[in-house]
Amino acid sequence: MKQWGLRTRDIVLTAVLLLLAGGVFLVVRYITFNGDPSYADVYYGTSSEPIVSVNFDTGTANINYKQDIPNTYEKTYPIVEDGQNDAGHAVIWVTLLGDYEINGVRQELVVEFDLDRQSIQIIQEESPQNICSRQGVSTGVPLICLPNRVRVEFVTSGDVDIDYLS
Repeated sequence: MKQWGLRTRDIVLTAVLLLLAGGVFLVVRYITFNGDPSYADVYYGTSSEPIVSVNFDTGTANINYKQDIPNTYEKTYPIVEDGQNDAGHAVIWVTLLGDYEINGVRQELVVEFDLDRQSIQIIQEESPQNICSRQGVSTGVPLICLPNRVRVEFVTSGDVDIDYLS
């Protein structure tokens, strides 16, 4: 009976492939998320236009359009508030009505924009196992909350339009 053991060349080949994949990952991550964020856009649903844009340089938020919600809800979304968080940093909170329902009621989702740290975090939401808020603080990587159909993306000073067809 033949034994299925690892040979030295198998181990070396596996190590080289892992190092190559890790290197490609780091290069792509560096190119994609390079630079300080200038602002962040909050997208709701399948819209290609952000519902809210937060400018980190000026500390302002711009509501681009209102959420289309049933008349049974008393509030108008999005709700934008500013203040200070527990660490004393200047922040902007954006509250949206998510798509995730509990007992037929859609749940609110709150995104915190820390202007001093130029970071974002989903601080309040309801979803299975709270997967959205468990993503933690981000300083460049987009946050995606699929159960509530919300995503937050950074726009950095290092962003460059690349024409891949030429």
